[in-house]
Amino acid sequence: MTVSDSNSLFEDLLVSANRLSFDPRNPAVYEVDLDNEGSYGMSPEWSPLFGTRTWASMSDAERSELTRSEVAQYLGVGIWLELGLQVALLRRNHSADPSRADVRFLLNECADENLHSLMFVNAISSIGARFYRRDRSFGVFGWLFRTFAWSEVAYGIILAGEEMFDVMQRDWMASEDVAAPIRRTSYIHVVEESRHMPFARRNIRDCLAGASALRRSFSSLIIAIGTHIIAKGLINRRVYEDLGFDWDVVKREIDGNEHHRMMFRKAAEPFIEFLSKEGLLTGGARWIYRKSNLL
Repeated sequence: MTVSDSNSLFEDLLVSANRLSFDPRNPAVYEVDLDNEGSYGMSPEWSPLFGTRTWASMSDAERSELTRSEVAQYLGVGIWLELGLQVALLRRNHSADPSRADVRFLLNECADENLHSLMFVNAISSIGARFYRRDRSFGVFGWLFRTFAWSEVAYGIILAGEEMFDVMQRDWMASEDVAAPIRRTSYIHVVEESRHMPFARRNIRDCLAGASALRRSFSSLIIAIGTHIIAKGLINRRVYEDLGFDWDVVKREIDGNEHHRMMFRKAAEPFIEFLSKEGLLTGGARWIYRKSNLL
């Protein structure tokens, strides 16, 4: 695709943003459905414990509480990604011509991402859940990502998160068993991220146009490592310990849960397909994605 074609795409995305955007600060977004107070925090099939002995032993109320805590962990990772994305990309475009179509869309995307983060915070508060402290590896990787990630790596890692959340949230927003604030915020996020993902894909292609095989291979490996950290970070032992579960038992059940692995592969399928088309699914990257239960 030529520079003119890329600019045309970014202009079209800006038109879409002007035509279909939301203000997730509206209090109506977070109103709780009083007729469905025992609803899940996310579609139960997305719980890493779904289908295990522990899941079978739980009451409906306990499953509701569990999935509300799990969705808080998932969306907490989403906020971490969105904030890291902005720091990484704004730093790299700080001196760029702000009138360029891609820079103008980046500014629009950052506005969206800030509101998405606020939206997730409000949604989790409205369902009575809370965020959990993440492992130290997140802090280290976050600093490395914000400071050193070059263009296709930054876009690749954020695209991994966007693609996986898109698949998950399409399920959540369609399920009447999920708490109303999560359904509403999932819908908003899916609609607005549908502009962000083409932006990331286009930038990855542009960055790799004419790139050497060595650079392509190295970038594919770093993107895979970042994606692995995201996938593993969705499961936080503090969530389960806070609810009174024995982490050793829970970890063993999650690790052996084929349903959980299947759902993660489902979430990653569009992203893996994109990587394959762009020559970013090397042998080393494949090994990492298998370790992450994404392939």
